[in-house]
Amino acid sequence: MARSVAKRRRGVAHLPPVLVVAALAAGIVAGCGSSGPMPTVTGGFGSDPAISIPGGTPAGQLTIQTVIQGHGPVIRADDYVITQVEGKVWAGDRLVVDSFTNRQPQGLPLRSGMPAWRHLAGQQVGSRVVMVVPPKDGFGPKGYSRLNIMGGDTLVFVFDILRAFPDRSGANGTAVPYRPGPGMPTVAWAGGGPQITVPPRTAPPSHLVVALLRRGHGPRILAGQTVATQYTGVVWRTGKAFDSSWARGFPQTFVLGSGQMLPGWEQGLGGLPVGSRVLLVIPPSLAYGRSAQPPYINSGDTLVFVIDIIAAVRG
Repeated sequence: MARSVAKRRRGVAHLPPVLVVAALAAGIVAGCGSSGPMPTVTGGFGSDPAISIPGGTPAGQLTIQTVIQGHGPVIRADDYVITQVEGKVWAGDRLVVDSFTNRQPQGLPLRSGMPAWRHLAGQQVGSRVVMVVPPKDGFGPKGYSRLNIMGGDTLVFVFDILRAFPDRSGANGTAVPYRPGPGMPTVAWAGGGPQITVPPRTAPPSHLVVALLRRGHGPRILAGQTVATQYTGVVWRTGKAFDSSWARGFPQTFVLGSGQMLPGWEQGLGGLPVGSRVLLVIPPSLAYGRSAQPPYINSGDTLVFVIDIIAAVRG
């Protein structure tokens, strides 16, 4: 698939998996023990944690502590988890990510992300969890230059676990009859995701089209919330898919109203209830405009999406 429809300064904003890893981030020991010094963490659940990293060398093994015990559902190994997270490099006590400050929770795919994340399985929603992550359980020997993380750096993360659901989750709302008018796309379900068929040799509409396929029963999504979605996008001109969270195997999160996403997403999804599935036909003026996104999207292309709204949380 092409790059995500995340807004690349003018388009749908997706934190690439490796950036989500970096954009992440006490006591009951859960999983691995510790033979070295441990950070201390203070603050209540949902508040920006104060992390104090001690002097000395970290233990060299993955260490996990549950410092606030939640009482929500138990996280499973194949879940997608929405958290607030703060992360530091042990050496130098250097901050690398803090979603608490910008109030933008992050989505973590446990099966396909950083190896250390998988150890969130077994925790309960509502917990605050501290991880000391050696390189082999983090970014490996190459590190992550985008955040100036070296191959030998040990990382410290504090997670507040807000939500968890299976990473193949989709819309669970009530089906709404969709009767496409002349020249409009059709939608079928095949192979665990939507199959969008654009009528050949047909000019696209010049305006935003929003067609509800399932009506959710949850709260309406609002500006400022972090929204988890599944989606597939195709180019009207070619009828070919250029991006799909279904194909990647886990959802995408974005903050509604933050400008992270294509304007057509912002306008088409705002106010819809959680659990909805929607078809969007987005004209160039609300997509990438005159900017091309090689190799799939040309200048002036109309885009078609089917989007499932899975969850929404406020930071």
